[in-house]
Formats: sequence, C-alpha cells, structure tokens
Amino acid sequence: MPHSYQELKTFLMATAGLKWFSTLDLESGFWQLEMEPKYKEIAAFAFGSALWQFKVMPFGLCNAPATFIRVMNEILKGLLWNICLVFLDDIIVWGKTEEQHSNNFLTVLSRLSQANLKINTKK
Repeated sequence: MPHSYQELKTFLMATAGLKWFSTLDLESGFWQLEMEPKYKEIAAFAFGSALWQFKVMPFGLCNAPATFIRVMNEILKGLLWNICLVFLDDIIVWGKTEEQHSNNFLTVLSRLSQANLKINTKK
C-alpha cells in the first residue's frame, strides 16, 4: 500500500474506475523467508549456555521489513502498480472486470506459488 502522498496519488490514479479488488495476506510472512547462512551468524544470540541462530527471518530485526519488501518486489516484478500492490505481507489485487480481476488474482497466486509462499486463507 502507498506510504506517501505521491504514492497514494499514484495508487488512486492506477486504480481509478476499477470495480474489483481482493486482498491477500501471507501466512506468517517474515517466517517464510529462510535466512542465508552468513546472516544467521550475524543475527545469532546467546541464551543461557547455548548459541541460537534463526532459520527464518525473525520479526524485530531492523532490516527485516526492508528485506521482506525487496523480496516481495522481486517476486511481483512487472505486476506491481499494474495489477497489484504489496505492503509487507499484504497484497491488493485489482481488475476492471470480474474476468480481468480473476485472471490478475490467479497471476499473483502463481507468482507466490513459484516462490513457495503461502497465503493465509482464513483472512
């Protein structure tokens, strides 16, 4: 979703006249991204007498949101601002007609599936 006035303006222009919208929520978004080995070491922490490393991207790391957005932008490259928009683990998909929206929705689902990302079907 837009974060600034200019992005809001761009979003409103991109979606003007559209009637069909859907939202998707990624299931535990950050936890679906496996951490690279070198970053596992950097983010490691000691608790008691043990050293712990995250296997997936945890919430709370200062760069986690920016990294997650960068990954999502890469996964949805070419689709953003044309048929969808992403804000962290939420995605909005749109279309002018029901058929166009359905096709756009399936396109986004396909990209997420190719990236092995799961959506929260309960939301």
